[in-house]
Amino acid sequence: MGLQNPQSAGGPVLSARSRNIMLAICSGLGALVVFSGVGEIAVRLYERHRHTVPGTMPLLYYRAVRYGYALRRNVDYFGWAHIDREGFRGPDVSLTKAAGSIRLMIVGSSTTFDPYVAGGDSAAWPARLEYWLNRLASHARFEVINAGVPGYTAADDLIRLELELYRYHPDVIVLYEGHNDLRGAIWGGPPTGQWSEAPGELVEVTPWVLWLQSHSVLYAKLAARYRFRTLRRWRPPGSGTPDEERVAREALAAGVVDFEHLADCFATQTVALGIQLVTAGLVQVSGSNTDHEPDPLAEAVWREWLPHVNPRVLQDGYRQFNAVLQRVASSHGATWIPTDSFGLAGPRWYRPGDPMHFNEDGADRMAHAMAEALLAARSLHMNVVQATNHEHVPTDYVRKR
Repeated sequence: MGLQNPQSAGGPVLSARSRNIMLAICSGLGALVVFSGVGEIAVRLYERHRHTVPGTMPLLYYRAVRYGYALRRNVDYFGWAHIDREGFRGPDVSLTKAAGSIRLMIVGSSTTFDPYVAGGDSAAWPARLEYWLNRLASHARFEVINAGVPGYTAADDLIRLELELYRYHPDVIVLYEGHNDLRGAIWGGPPTGQWSEAPGELVEVTPWVLWLQSHSVLYAKLAARYRFRTLRRWRPPGSGTPDEERVAREALAAGVVDFEHLADCFATQTVALGIQLVTAGLVQVSGSNTDHEPDPLAEAVWREWLPHVNPRVLQDGYRQFNAVLQRVASSHGATWIPTDSFGLAGPRWYRPGDPMHFNEDGADRMAHAMAEALLAARSLHMNVVQATNHEHVPTDYVRKR
């Protein structure tokens, strides 16, 4: 009997070169898994023991059908922020409020959620608002729900009101929204009239990327850093051309129309639900309604935050958006609270390098001034027995319609 060919007896045999390549690939994959595991542990330990507030808190979010994404229920991000079982920041909220209490709900985006304050949930300005309301009106009991979701716009707020928020029967809703709508309007450019077969189509996400987004802090942090760098390099339509400011103002004009429509719809539905509505002026590092840029430090913050957007257009945008919120309040019999006199102009009240997100001092000042303004608003019926120390509340906090 002759010797059999090794390939015919046992199938194809890898050459030495092929075996080396396969060994190198397996070794590389093994090293990547070990490195990723060690990196994941290191990032999680750092997030738990760091001394500054995280720039992103990725594990708080999940992909949601109607909103694109939403806050996970009953999760805690390493002690920095807690989302209760109903999807609100802070302690658990029940569907029914406590007997004899007055329930307020603050609706907005990251400037309501307040992700950059040190001290956890109790340092966010809606939580501080609850503190100041109960302190200033000692004969009433207030509950304030932080319904802010970072990245949301007025459209998301409207959908959420219709689907979720109405069930909690707040006595008062304070709408503090517009930062993202304004930025999105300018960055998106004016309407082009171009037709698309699938406008706003969702980007496909592979199962492994979805798993990494949901479970890996390391992956989410790296992805967020990449998106931030890409965003900083992105230029709005018309940027760098002689028509830059004209294009930006056309985009702003369209954004104002859209924002007014959405704010009006929100107010219509709120009033129909029998909930008192408060619209509050947007505050930012340059002040609530400034005609020019008086503070070079504030201008530098804006140019660092949005390097390719003209600060003059932004300031004009804030004036127009605040005017929208005031008009909407007036047309629906709601309460308008201007924030000009809150004293929140200047970098000292905001996260370093950030023109709109508060630090701890800014959050407390916002809450204190808002509490005084709400208690001074004669158009609000909160059954509050005014405390004797309310005599000092400035009347210019609330301009009656």
